[in-house]
Amino acid sequence: MMNTIIDRFVNDKNVALIGVSTDKHKFGNAILNELTKKGYTVFPVHPTFGEIQGIKCYPDIKTLPVHVTNLILVVNPVVTQQIVSQLNGTPIRRVWMHKGAGKGSGSAVAVETCKEAGIEVVHGFCPMMFFSPSGIHSIHFWLRKKFGTIPAGFIK
Repeated sequence: MMNTIIDRFVNDKNVALIGVSTDKHKFGNAILNELTKKGYTVFPVHPTFGEIQGIKCYPDIKTLPVHVTNLILVVNPVVTQQIVSQLNGTPIRRVWMHKGAGKGSGSAVAVETCKEAGIEVVHGFCPMMFFSPSGIHSIHFWLRKKFGTIPAGFIK
């Protein structure tokens, strides 16, 4: 099932992103740059930025355009829980809770909140392993696939 949700994410070229920063070394910015390079239209959400890297920022998820149904979260689990609890009445239908080298953005409570609201959720993976992986992300994907930690049925 998660592989189907991942496919829906990858095939939709419009993605909202929470976790951009003025610190260019933050991973939210890396995702913004990579997705943009790969032809995705990214809709950064940040309460105080008017724009980041020349891309318009939206102050909150409720102001996103209605055609943006995917949301990637690159924030701590407490913020993730706050955000997913506000998704009712928004166009968001899929949430990806980023997981990199650290503990990631997800939590059991946030995942359950999404499921109860009928929102599809991906957690436990870095999105860049699936959005046309290149460089280190393709190696990471290969390693996880080799050791059986990629969602069942997912083929790249």
